[in-house]
Parts: sequence; C-alpha cells; structure tokens
Amino acid sequence: MNAITPIIMPKWGLEMSEGTISNWHVAEGQTLSRGMEIVDIETAKIVNTLESDLEGTVRRLVAPVGQTLPVGALIAIVADEGVTDADIDRFIRGEGPAPAAEPAQVDTPARAVAEPVAVSAPDLERRNETVSATPIARRIANRHGVDLSRLTGTGRNGRINQEDVEAYLANHPASAPANTPPATIDNRSIHATSHAIRLANRLGIDLSRLSGTGRNGRVNVDDVERHAAASGLAPAAAPTPPAGPAARKLAADLGIPLSSVTPTGPKGHATKEDVRNAAASPPPAPAPTAASDLLPHSAMRRAIATALTAAKRDVPHFYLTADILMDDLLGLRGQLNAMVGPKISVNDFIVRAAALALGDVPDVNVQYTEEGMRRFTQANIAIAVAIEGGLVTPVLRDAGAKPLRSIAAEAAALAARARDRRLTQADLSEGTFAISNLGMFGIRDFQAIIAPPQAAILAVGATRREAQEASDGGLRFRSVMSVTLSCDHRAIDGAVGARFLAALRQHLEQPLGLLS
Repeated sequence: MNAITPIIMPKWGLEMSEGTISNWHVAEGQTLSRGMEIVDIETAKIVNTLESDLEGTVRRLVAPVGQTLPVGALIAIVADEGVTDADIDRFIRGEGPAPAAEPAQVDTPARAVAEPVAVSAPDLERRNETVSATPIARRIANRHGVDLSRLTGTGRNGRINQEDVEAYLANHPASAPANTPPATIDNRSIHATSHAIRLANRLGIDLSRLSGTGRNGRVNVDDVERHAAASGLAPAAAPTPPAGPAARKLAADLGIPLSSVTPTGPKGHATKEDVRNAAASPPPAPAPTAASDLLPHSAMRRAIATALTAAKRDVPHFYLTADILMDDLLGLRGQLNAMVGPKISVNDFIVRAAALALGDVPDVNVQYTEEGMRRFTQANIAIAVAIEGGLVTPVLRDAGAKPLRSIAAEAAALAARARDRRLTQADLSEGTFAISNLGMFGIRDFQAIIAPPQAAILAVGATRREAQEASDGGLRFRSVMSVTLSCDHRAIDGAVGARFLAALRQHLEQPLGLLS
C-alpha cells in the first residue's frame, strides 16, 4: 500500500503550545533523507530546526512561512511517488487512510480535518449546539462558519475544544470570515525577517510592495507596522454571545453591551450573573482617537507578557541601589583592548565581578522552592539581549571559573546567536542569576523584573561623570555607575542583598582581581 506520512508541528518543551513556520529548508518534490533539516520553527523565544527522521518525497507543504499553528497541526506531507495528488487532498481533509508512521520528536498526534460543508448561519449554530464542545470552541466555530459535527474532539470524553477548532481553521483558511485578511499572499520569496513575514501574512500585506529599511534593504517589522497603519487595517469587532431575554433586559438596563460579557451559561449563553460581573468590572480603556492599528502579538511577546505578569504578581520584589566608582576599571579596559584578542566590554567585567560576588555571598545564588531553598555552587549568568520583537536571556555557564577574555568571547557569541535567532533551548536554560544592562542607551538607573525561578537580577545603568569631594577637601570628577539589585524577598533578605552589592563594588573598584 502506498504510504502517506504527515509532518506535524512538534512539541519542544512542556510549555510549548504553538509554533510559527519561520523558513522551509525543503521544497515540494524534494527527496528527504534522515537528519536533513526540514523547517525552522519559531517558538516563544527561539527558533529551532526540525530534522527528518524518515526518508521519502516531500509532496505537500501545507503551512506557509509566517503561519502560527498549534502543536500537532499538519504542516507537510511526505508520500510515495505512487500516491496521487487527489489521495493527498483526501488525506488532508481527513478522508484518507491512517498515516503510515508517526513522526518522531512529537508529543501530540496530527489531527485529521474535515471538508467544510455549506450551511446557513442559523442552521449551523443550531447544529453546533448539539455537538459536545466547549463554549469558546462553539463561539469560534459559529463565527468562522465551521460545522463542529465534522471535527474530532481531543478534549475529555471526545469534547471539541478551542485548540481543535483553531487547528481546523489553520488548515482551512477559506473558512475564515470575510474581514479576515486573505491567506493567498505568498511572501516567502521576499527579503524580509521572519517576524515581518508572519505579521504581513496575518494582515494580508504583500511585502513586494514595501521598501525595506533594514540591513541591505531587508523588510522588517517596523516597515510592516508603518504600512499597516497607513492602510487603515482594523481588528474585527468583538462577537456578541447568545443570551436569554432576562440577561438581555438586564444588560440594556445597566448599559452593558453583550459583546463585553463573558458567557458561562449552558451552550455559551450569557446569564444575568455574567452581565452583573461585566458591570462590576473596570471599564475598558477608551478607544484611541488618533489613527492606530491593533497588531497581533508574536509568540515571544505573549510569552514575555505572561511570564513577567506572573513574576510581578507572585514574586515579592525589593530593590537595592549602589553607586560604584569605575575609573580604574575603565582604565584597565582601555589597556586590555589595546592588546591582541577579543575586545572586552564593561558588561564583561560586570559578569565576571557578579560571578565572583555570588561566590562570596552564595545566599544570593539561590532559588526559592516550596520544598526548600536551592543553592547553586556555580554562577550561571543570564545576560539580557534585546532582539527584534522582544528580549532573550542566554546563559553564560560557570562564569566564576572563566577568565575575562573567555567571558567576552562567549558573551559576544551568545549575543550574535540571539540576534540571528539561532539560540537553542539549552542556551536559555539553567540560569541562576541575571544581568540587564541599559547603560549603552544612556539610562542612569532602573529596576528590572526577576525572571523566576531565579531569585535576583542586577540592573546596570550608564557610567557618568560626577563631581565628588576628595580626601584633601577639593573636588574631582569621577566615573560613577549605578546598579540596582532586584531581590525575591522569599529567598533573599535585605542584608544579604546589601552584602552582595558590597562584594560586587569591591571587585569592580579593584579590577585587577578580575584578571586572575
């Protein structure tokens, strides 16, 4: 029997729920071999490359560059030459035989999808109410004209959930409502960043019409955002949930639009209690009066928002600020950079000094857990690196055991891989302490948010010239740098944090010790 094998969105890590197609390394008709790179997939903070664990011919690339799909969604088809295009079409619609083999590296099986059937909106809604589905899945299906009876649920007892409907829509863009940007635009051949391609595909923008302002004329996210704003693209209106007469009357009496109500009643209906809850909620921010546009969040931005909201809410922060004299360190740096070898930045000195200070005050190199305090014997320093669309924190491991020039070379390599979106999950894991430096932007001082499970982060400001009283009573100008330590008060007390900053100051103000 001729074999059809799906390639599906893999699951890398417990927290991964979706991925974005960043770049295809194969083309339709190309022969796969084991170990061949198939596709680059962007997750929350990194781009990973999916490698082939099978042999065969790539017959169909189902997901275009820039499309975001849930884990387990179909992205490509590998099939024998004897398989016809019609066979592949039936397989994609869920009408074909079971796949010949499950691809490796994937935790969630591919979902079969069904061919859409033309049904009037009222009939469709009535039909969908008879199907076992979550309220949000039913609302999405009704909004997009999806017949839920054609889907296979993956929830408890076969219940159809939101992810099932979104997986179906990802493979059937024609099911989207009229105000959804067309999915026929192909921006894969345009010289543009992966973020720009994804955003343009979502908004229905043809990148060939844009002039890139990036390096070598590359189209970037800013170019797409400016074009979107000028074109007047607007988000779709919020859907109105079904509601009974009593809930509708109460909403009218209270002046609450039903579109602002979160329904909890049977079959996705809004109840009177839902209306009361909406009335008690803070009013939404007023719509902007100036021209604006709502741009979809990238996977990275959603991950950052989720993580930092949880950190600020759940971790009791306190902050300690210290001034450090930098004249001797700047002089030493100038001498070292005049020699042959990797150039050393001020941040490299700070990484080395922070690692040594963690050795001096190990109670800062800790993580709070419910079972007890986890204290680390080596300093793995996470270095914040700004990239297009967000921030990543690659980890320089065991920085206290590495000489200054090794730290400089490794930090530069990590930053370069971060900007090229080539970091691996291993590069981002096992950090025990973090450093965020905004001195190059002229920021004097700031307070950084801790990234759990780490218990501290050092925020570094710019070095400035400041007049200070000398020992003879006169004035002299000194180079001063302010640093702020953010501490998790569950794990670190004020006196412990103060001792760490004192140790850090000593190492930076006596920089010759950083060379040993």
